[in-house]
Amino acid sequence: MSMKVLLIDGENGGSIRQCAGFLAHIGISSEIMVLQDEIQGCVACGKCYKQSRCIFHDEINTLLDHADDYDGLIVSANVFYGRLDDRVMRFLERLFRCDPAVWALKPAACIVSVRNGSGYQAFEQLSGFFGEMIVSGYCTVKPEAGEAPDEDLKHLCERMAWLLNCMDAGRKEGIEKPSGYVRKDLSYMR
Repeated sequence: MSMKVLLIDGENGGSIRQCAGFLAHIGISSEIMVLQDEIQGCVACGKCYKQSRCIFHDEINTLLDHADDYDGLIVSANVFYGRLDDRVMRFLERLFRCDPAVWALKPAACIVSVRNGSGYQAFEQLSGFFGEMIVSGYCTVKPEAGEAPDEDLKHLCERMAWLLNCMDAGRKEGIEKPSGYVRKDLSYMR
């Protein structure tokens, strides 16, 4: 079985392209999705709970149509003033609200591009979106350094590959992932 990882590029810094190279070297295919400049935010209409699709017809619904093709997910994001880029946050809010079941128990990792020491807070924000996923790690890169630290990205991709290979070995032995995902309503308004 050929494994495939979706690489969501929200930083445009070259880290995702390096990850694609590392994963290819390990034998795992990947696909890069570069986020648009303008992404509509969630309007909390609740339609996604009924149809598992967003009312805004853009790349999120297209991605959801092909989500089963991906075995893992790596997201890169810029960090401004101690928090994630709003564009990445809007994208992930809508993506995981529409159909979180298709991402359940898949490995996820993130790359945060920071200029100061706020990388861990950004990782916490990102991992909050990965609620039902298995977080395999995160890596910080500094945009002014010119290039991402190759070793950190390489280790991130190695951990992702190891986890994917363990899951594949389990499937080959007849161990299937648990079913029965129950969607949790995150609305606190009554």
